Amino acid sequence: MTISVAIVGGGPAGLTLAAALAQQGGFEIAVFERAEDHFSAETYNPDRSYTIDITGHGLRAARFIGITDRFDAELIHFKGLKIAPHPWLRRLGAGFTEEPYHGSGWTGSRGDICRCLQAHLLERQADTVVLHFGAEASIVDAGQPLLRIASRGDGAGELRRFDLVVGCDGGGSGVRRSIADHTTGFAVEGVDLGNHSLMLHLDQHLDELDPQYLYVLAVHPVTAVAGAINGPGGPADPRWFCQIGFSGTIAFDSAADAARFLDRGHPLLRHFASDTQVEQFSQRPCLATGKSKRCSSLVAGRVALLGDAGHPVPPVGQGVNAAMEGATVIAQCLHDHRDSLDAGLAAYAARWGRETDALRRIAMTVDLSQSMTPFRIFIASFLGYSCLRLAKREDLSYAEAWEEFRRGEDRIRRTPLGLVLPHSRG
Repeated sequence: MTISVAIVGGGPAGLTLAAALAQQGGFEIAVFERAEDHFSAETYNPDRSYTIDITGHGLRAARFIGITDRFDAELIHFKGLKIAPHPWLRRLGAGFTEEPYHGSGWTGSRGDICRCLQAHLLERQADTVVLHFGAEASIVDAGQPLLRIASRGDGAGELRRFDLVVGCDGGGSGVRRSIADHTTGFAVEGVDLGNHSLMLHLDQHLDELDPQYLYVLAVHPVTAVAGAINGPGGPADPRWFCQIGFSGTIAFDSAADAARFLDRGHPLLRHFASDTQVEQFSQRPCLATGKSKRCSSLVAGRVALLGDAGHPVPPVGQGVNAAMEGATVIAQCLHDHRDSLDAGLAAYAARWGRETDALRRIAMTVDLSQSMTPFRIFIASFLGYSCLRLAKREDLSYAEAWEEFRRGEDRIRRTPLGLVLPHSRG
């Protein structure tokens, strides 16, 4: 029996899911994405693009769908983190501290990753997967399930019935909203840490940076993580961004005001950004990055939620990784319960729900409104139980990473140092 699947959203979650289902066999797959073809669209948005690393959980997913060779050829290889010294140590000649990543990994923008995934589908699964770009798909009935599909600008559209619909349409998911509005017993809880960020483009002294690393350029009073994505010439022609994170919102009166703000974070920020980039930085919109949602279930009727549609979390380097791994989990659950679609969906909700709950707890520890957060993260990293580093490990589930982190915190709380460290919000 062939199962018809509609995937709403053609980002990393949706495209990975299409590839994973096609590889399992027995599925007829349609992907509906309201934006344009990834090869026609820009690979980055200057106001919000940041460097994404595919490691650990994302690496497992990449192996599952057989895309590692393409990632090797078309994305920037990832070797780890480099952490800037404190300004006064830098004046004494101290350099970056390296935290190597042991294993395969890559970096790129969301657009870079989506181009790879789309090319992979067109090359290997064009007979099984149909990609519809410029298509708006909305839930009419989650139980059937029934979709209304319209081209952009066409309000009427057509109704199409599928055996299964998977919402992969991001943090502002229309699929999730429709389920919440029309499904009894489905609830969504929201939390906002108040974290915000602004994007700073780096354009000078770039010979001092290695595109195979992410650079932690500041941790207090702002967090600043810089990385490279593909430039016009691909991986060999990197384009650099730095995501500046802070608590609350901010607006600048002038470029000089923004420059002073960056100087308070770390002198290296302006070292790598020209006056032109600082001026553009001062005019960018402030993005809310502290929001998290928890759905009472990742499944409602014959509709499942995946990636940010089901579990958006504050950025901790795991959004795309979790979305890609979640895609392979639902594909495997459906394959294992091929005789019962409902049993497969229940298995996915139970197995991946535990993982997303753990990832949410991990992400909530990065609360920039707490002045001790950078110090607590530094101590955890120094003592070897950092939840951010544990979450990157290929050999640990998110639940296992969270438990190992909690055991580390419990050990610290039983020491004098525990008297000054705040408890994590997780």
